[in-house]
Amino acid sequence: MVKDKKMTNANKNLSKELEELLAGFNHSPIVASFLKRIEKNKLTIQENSESHFCVYFAAYDPKSKQVFIGHHKKSGLWLFNGGHIDKGETMSKALRREINEEWGLDISMFEIKNPALLTITKINNPSKQTCKRHYDIWYFIKVDKDSFKPDADKVLEEFYEINWLSPKRAREIVKEKNTLAGIDFVEKNYFNK
Repeated sequence: MVKDKKMTNANKNLSKELEELLAGFNHSPIVASFLKRIEKNKLTIQENSESHFCVYFAAYDPKSKQVFIGHHKKSGLWLFNGGHIDKGETMSKALRREINEEWGLDISMFEIKNPALLTITKINNPSKQTCKRHYDIWYFIKVDKDSFKPDADKVLEEFYEINWLSPKRAREIVKEKNTLAGIDFVEKNYFNK
């Protein structure tokens, strides 16, 4: 539980939302790390540029058994879509904003379930990012790849390219361990049923 009396209402809302989310996960070292980070307050990139919370939104098509993944410009890595939670936002507001920014689509077009995966990403890219650690909250979004039509211009603002790939093919080009964990999660929970 956060005890900082100087915490803004917006941060209280984000902190409360995060704590409620974490209560739904089995206690693990990663949940303990998330809780410890929440206690430090300053949860957004504007408040702590080195260590903050982010949302991922990983699109997958269970029919074709493919994931929507791209070559990210800033990191140089193959990643799912996602972004930082900004000051004054909750997870759900950040997700709404990021889906609009990166896909040019409205969140109401999708069935959004609770986040299902947590990761912590250590970042070492000082020439392009001040970030050193992201606390990642993963949303997995089921789509039909044939009718899923993100705005190409918006997608290409952040990615060199983006493709629908099978988990096997995605693992051949993905180097980042948490993105691999996201691929594994999709395959295990949504493709192998």
